[in-house]
Amino acid sequence: MNVKKIFFPIGGGEELRERIHGALLVNKYFGSHMSILAFQLDPETVYNVRMTLRGGILMDEFIETAKEELKIEQEKNIQIAKEEAEKVGITFTENQHEPSSAFLRNDIGTRSQLVEKYSKYCDLVVAAVPPNGAITGTFEAAVIKSGKPAIVIPRKLKSFKADKILLSLTGSTSSARALTNAIPFLKEAKEVHCITAHHYLEEDIDETRGRIKNYLSMHGIDPTFEVVKTEGKIPGQALLDSAKEHNADLIVAGMAENNGFREIFLGGTSKYFLQNTTIPVLM
Repeated sequence: MNVKKIFFPIGGGEELRERIHGALLVNKYFGSHMSILAFQLDPETVYNVRMTLRGGILMDEFIETAKEELKIEQEKNIQIAKEEAEKVGITFTENQHEPSSAFLRNDIGTRSQLVEKYSKYCDLVVAAVPPNGAITGTFEAAVIKSGKPAIVIPRKLKSFKADKILLSLTGSTSSARALTNAIPFLKEAKEVHCITAHHYLEEDIDETRGRIKNYLSMHGIDPTFEVVKTEGKIPGQALLDSAKEHNADLIVAGMAENNGFREIFLGGTSKYFLQNTTIPVLM
């Protein structure tokens, strides 16, 4: 994958330094420029919330306090990004044409709306898994609504590579899109293991295996193939079990919204998977 620009949105919350570090590791792998955007609420919005909690404070005083806190937060974001870039060996610069570089900008507004807007102008989106695995509006905007390939990373990521890839296929539109986006990764990988489940098989196992192998062979990819059992497992558990069993560096899976449920491979909602994965996933 010829990646020149990566978009990484962040908000506040815990493990900010760890999330930035993990995203920069992905950026270093590609040797690209990473645009990190940190989003905060407008002080007027902060004022309204705090007045509800602390009534009796004059508006001018409260707005001034909110602005000071906002400035401190913005400066902290930049400082953390600079420090983590140095640790990873990434140049911290606004110059987007500089290889292996990154820069952090702060912006004000509704995070999910701004993420959906900015994420459309990049080659790849990186998003950290949301707290507790529950999909937020920001995560959905980055991973689903951007229309771009996305690598979802654990909130704490120590290294990033793609030597061993677990490829999960369901026959769905999102799964097919993920497969196409993953071809450059699969071509460079040392091992590719493909899995599916019985309830996704449209033909018999040999027919399905043949179709997958024939397609991938045209790209010089020779995967192993397995039909995994999902019975008696929490949705998403079979995928993670298989990834750990094969010591995968990267999972490739489609993610789509269907009847109000965000689903990831092997059935059911994605919360368990996002809450428990220690392995990055390309969606």
